[in-house]
Amino acid sequence: MASSLIRGKYVICRAGNDAESSVIITDGAVFQRDGLIEEVGDYRTLKASHPTDEEIGGSNDIVFPGLVNAHHHGRGVTTFQMGTCDDSLERWLVAGWGRRPWDHYLMNVYTAMQMIESGTTTVMYNHSLTPIATIGEDVDQVLKGLSDTGMRTAFSISFREQNRVVYGDDQTFLSGLPADLADSLRSYLAAVALPTDDYFALFENLHRRFEDDPGSNVSVLLSPANVHWVTDETLQRTKEAAGRHQAGIHIHLVESSYQKEYGLKTWGKTPVAHLQDLAFLGPELSCAHAVWLTDDDIQLLAQSETTVCHNASSNLRLKNGIAPVTEMAARGVNVAMGTDSTALNDDDDMVQEMRLVNHLHRLPGINEPAVNPHQVLRMATINAARPTSFQDSIGALEEGRRADMVVMDFASLEGPYLEPDINVVDALINRGKARDIKTVLIDGRVVMKDGEFPGLSKADVVNELKDRFSRPLDQATLERRGMVNRLAPYVERFYQSWNQLEAAPHYGYNSRT
Repeated sequence: MASSLIRGKYVICRAGNDAESSVIITDGAVFQRDGLIEEVGDYRTLKASHPTDEEIGGSNDIVFPGLVNAHHHGRGVTTFQMGTCDDSLERWLVAGWGRRPWDHYLMNVYTAMQMIESGTTTVMYNHSLTPIATIGEDVDQVLKGLSDTGMRTAFSISFREQNRVVYGDDQTFLSGLPADLADSLRSYLAAVALPTDDYFALFENLHRRFEDDPGSNVSVLLSPANVHWVTDETLQRTKEAAGRHQAGIHIHLVESSYQKEYGLKTWGKTPVAHLQDLAFLGPELSCAHAVWLTDDDIQLLAQSETTVCHNASSNLRLKNGIAPVTEMAARGVNVAMGTDSTALNDDDDMVQEMRLVNHLHRLPGINEPAVNPHQVLRMATINAARPTSFQDSIGALEEGRRADMVVMDFASLEGPYLEPDINVVDALINRGKARDIKTVLIDGRVVMKDGEFPGLSKADVVNELKDRFSRPLDQATLERRGMVNRLAPYVERFYQSWNQLEAAPHYGYNSRT
């Protein structure tokens, strides 16, 4: 049997909401056998019980639970790197149709390597619809890429069936375009138009493929892309299927102000309130972004035990604003964290993302609320584990959970000086860097040590990606880019009368008067 003892000057067993509720062992260790944590406690005691087992880490390290990236789209070479510069979400989405095709296996091996380098051991991967002719093969290649790195994966396919160009009737919008542009757009949309029955059949097949394997590192979730991108009937069918299969649901929600305004125009209420009317909210649901929430929305999310997956970098880069995380946390919403494939430096660095979240949600004023480092680490571990379907197995270092953990060099955080009274979680969030991570384990197996990946060469993956992306653009991509460039001004014109700013934002950072 494969077993090991993982030692740290500090072992962060579970992140709490503050220093008092976090569980930290000084000079501690974790003993795992065959990927399952059997004991957590004092290093000397565990060493005496397991003297011959492999030892990982040391007396100058931190050991903490593997991080969970709770919203990701699997692009290792990011949208920015592929030419879709950061912009308002609604223009950015359309511009993305002009990106060149990519190899799903290579991209996901690469992105998984980057995530693992920053301590991520589980990812909630949301697969955007690819051409229907190849979607089965694309999904297989995504899952193989993630599996080959050892990454634990909560997988879903994002489904869209309406409002696919703008937040309004597609046919009405198309009728206002030049005939040749409308024809080109119809052809493009048809290639990724998955029938609703086929979507649910695809989910059923994937779920069946993994549900009978208790040792599987893959769970399969349902994912209507957003409230405005599917019909109410599809949302209700999703809720029923999730209940029947005990599966999670992952959805984008009020990412931009336009999406909130769509709800007010369409239903006379916010998208969250509309989901409440459909009895769609609940503990099986996780919502990416959730930036444009009202106080009533936050209360509904808290009461229903719905999770919000916060994407700080993405929200800033795509001009969507700042989610009201302090208010959500105060009301008891389960807030998780993800990079959305648009992390701050295009590197899927969850350590850096945690620091951004910690610094972003600090309102001006002595008595104003702020998140603390313990809450932030919790958002990236135990909170983020909840919507993955692995919630009882990951997110904390406790007996009976899977041995997903990170070993970080604490000496690097201390140098040249760190006051001894500073809490290790404060030090991790404020000073930790991905380069300080020495070893990452998933299911007790070392998947990265000193920047190397057993059985895989990151240099080879990078060189292969360079080669693929250096090839000339194919004619179909060039034509799509031409279509997108012609389409852009029509999309901008559509939204000109939208986006009335709120009078009372959750956060206030400065004033014109």
